[in-house]
Amino acid sequence: MASRDASAWIGFGSDLGVRYHVDVLPWVEVGEHGVGYFDGGRRALLQWASVLYGLSAQVGEPEGVCTVVFDLIVGRKGDACQVCRFDADPGPDAQRFAGRIVAGLGRSRCSRSLLALQADGHPGQWLPDLDSVAEQGLQELARWRPGPD
Repeated sequence: MASRDASAWIGFGSDLGVRYHVDVLPWVEVGEHGVGYFDGGRRALLQWASVLYGLSAQVGEPEGVCTVVFDLIVGRKGDACQVCRFDADPGPDAQRFAGRIVAGLGRSRCSRSLLALQADGHPGQWLPDLDSVAEQGLQELARWRPGPD
């Protein structure tokens, strides 16, 4: 996984970054109890119980460089949310991560694209950029209602 800044605001010049605030998790390991990552030089764990909803999307050019982005919604207030994000190369790693996320969260707390990635290795959506991921995430959250698995 490529190293990125610890925090990223999406949608400069609009209110998108205010409504969809993203913290990028560096050096992730997705496991049974949650997502392990480095926080200030120490290992931290984002537990599944702290995640409200999970999304995924393939981002980039269909014939060029792309990545699978995983957004875990960890806070929500009105139409705004706090997101923990990490990515993986398309293929077996992304599918394995998706399987662990679905197992940890349960199907009712996962987007259709995340369920598709877990099932067949391809996310249900391909988006051109990270602003589009934020827009799609906000739309899905507006429709989502917690339910039984």
